[in-house]
Amino acid sequence: MVREHLLNTIKSALAEGETGRLREVLEEARVQEILEVFHELPGEERYVLLTLLSKEKAAQVFAELSPELQAEYLKSLPPWRVREILEELSLDDLADALQAVEEEDPGLFRRLKEYLDPETRAEVEELTQYEEDEAGGLMTPEYVAVRASMTVEEVLRFLRRAAPDAETIYYLYVVDEEGRLIGVLSLRDLIVADPKTRVKEIMNPDVVHVRTDTDQEEVARLMADYDFTVLPVVDEEGRLVGIVTIDDVVDVLEEEATEDIHKLAAVDVPDLVYSEAGPLRLWAARVRWLVILILTGMVTSSILQGFESVLEAVTALAFYLPVLLGTGGNTGNQSATLIIRALATRDLELRDWKRILFKEGLVGSLLGGSLALLLAGKVVLDGHAALVPVVGLALFLLVLFANLVGAILPLVLRRLGVDPALVSNPLIATLSDVLGLLIYLSVARLLLNV
Repeated sequence: MVREHLLNTIKSALAEGETGRLREVLEEARVQEILEVFHELPGEERYVLLTLLSKEKAAQVFAELSPELQAEYLKSLPPWRVREILEELSLDDLADALQAVEEEDPGLFRRLKEYLDPETRAEVEELTQYEEDEAGGLMTPEYVAVRASMTVEEVLRFLRRAAPDAETIYYLYVVDEEGRLIGVLSLRDLIVADPKTRVKEIMNPDVVHVRTDTDQEEVARLMADYDFTVLPVVDEEGRLVGIVTIDDVVDVLEEEATEDIHKLAAVDVPDLVYSEAGPLRLWAARVRWLVILILTGMVTSSILQGFESVLEAVTALAFYLPVLLGTGGNTGNQSATLIIRALATRDLELRDWKRILFKEGLVGSLLGGSLALLLAGKVVLDGHAALVPVVGLALFLLVLFANLVGAILPLVLRRLGVDPALVSNPLIATLSDVLGLLIYLSVARLLLNV
């Protein structure tokens, strides 16, 4: 209701040209509420919103947009608004936005850097040297570092000056004279300690950290495993260069989950945002895998032609093709999804392949037996009791082998260095169809002697 009311109010004020009223509405609305309606507005109305928002809210909305949209608005918004947004962005968000522009328009990238003060420009240039999917690309240099020789009283005085510019002050990092990370302490540790106590007496020297080249998935896993809200980042020599905060990790988890979901559906296009993608981009995102799958699926027609005499001799066999093929595909998808997820969470490793095959062989046998009994009852009720051995055995074998295929393919792809999520549901279903037809019609030819 709040979203609908806000959307209608914004559209009404824009249509009537009531910019004063619109400014008041936007000032009262929360940033998240504005974001919820932002993508439902036409492009020109979004542009107006970004010019009318306060600079703080404009920067917050801008930071949540896709890289493509950020680059577009940095090109088209008035220079005064671009300057305000760049000034309000946190350093890590600022670096991400400028990287998005650099890929499309290096000239604009250089001009935008001129808007920044020398210190900010140097920090941004350092951040943009790192890959976006590594810890260096996620981190912010806005952290608080102290020396082990400082007293608690000195640290608290220092915090009063440093806190406004820091991303977070709940954890403070201890560095030596060369800037190497040697310890960590929390704000709680400071508050409860005696003011004359030295930092080295209360710090924890065992600091969990990552390097600048650590993959973002590993960063997210570490923060989830340790329940961290912030994680320090060091360079090759162990010097503290930044921190990764939980809000950035939440974005990584959403990005990785979206990527895996797209791959499981055979939509292998990174950074696809449906609301911003046109028909041609959606076509390009989907057509490649569909072509591969339909070419694979053509094998099924060749198999049917090879067993034409079997189907002509016993027409009733065709009645049970859909349920067999559907069950095989579903079984393979279940198995693949479980193994892919277990590999992603490191619950399983490649060395566990024997244990996986043994377990999935047992599971496939149990599932195949249960489902074969169920389908056999349906075959009897249909008056085709003579086909019970064929249908029952074929379903049992299909479920068993589809389960094993779904389990082994992710392992094979991981071994080849390919993302196991590429074992998409459509691909598993197509392979199961081919396997199902071969098994079903081969069993029929063998048992019915046709």
